[in-house]
Amino acid sequence: MTIKARIASLPVISKAINGGLMLAAVFGLSLAIPASAIAQDDCGLSIQRTWLKGLVATATVSGPCNSAKIDLAVRNSAGDLMWSTSHAAEGLFGFDGIEDTDSMGVALADWLGDYADDSTSSQLPEWPTGVSMPNGGEFPFYVADGIDQPTYEAIRIGNYPMLCYIQGQESTLCLIRQPRLKTLINVGAQSFPG
Repeated sequence: MTIKARIASLPVISKAINGGLMLAAVFGLSLAIPASAIAQDDCGLSIQRTWLKGLVATATVSGPCNSAKIDLAVRNSAGDLMWSTSHAAEGLFGFDGIEDTDSMGVALADWLGDYADDSTSSQLPEWPTGVSMPNGGEFPFYVADGIDQPTYEAIRIGNYPMLCYIQGQESTLCLIRQPRLKTLINVGAQSFPG
């Protein structure tokens, strides 16, 4: 269910919208808002969530809501930067058609919270020797550049804390946390039906 559909399904919101439209029709009021005003809504906001028991993921949005950029930074308890990247919001699953700051806030909370999968590297699909990529079935796992089969299998068997977050319309990016390293390691991307 899309974010807009979730909001519209709430009885209070639906009644308020229907009631507002009825009042406008009865009293001849205009509720029209210029499209340019909506499209130019600056979505400057930032939210944080805890990832992997002790890391803080911060998503910071800049620019107009309908073409916003999202900067993601993940830091440890000492404040050390462990991962950072940027995404165009329209390129991420769950951010389609966002035109205002409130909708962006809901999408960000879902992105860093409900849609981020906290597990371990043992959940990665097996990559048998002599095969070109891990066994992924219908939705393959695409290994990150620079990770070969023996390294991948050592990571998988190592059972490291792992977090996979949405990085596109049909995939999540999986990061692992190894002891003694002050960075998260990109293992690869898990595809999902978009």
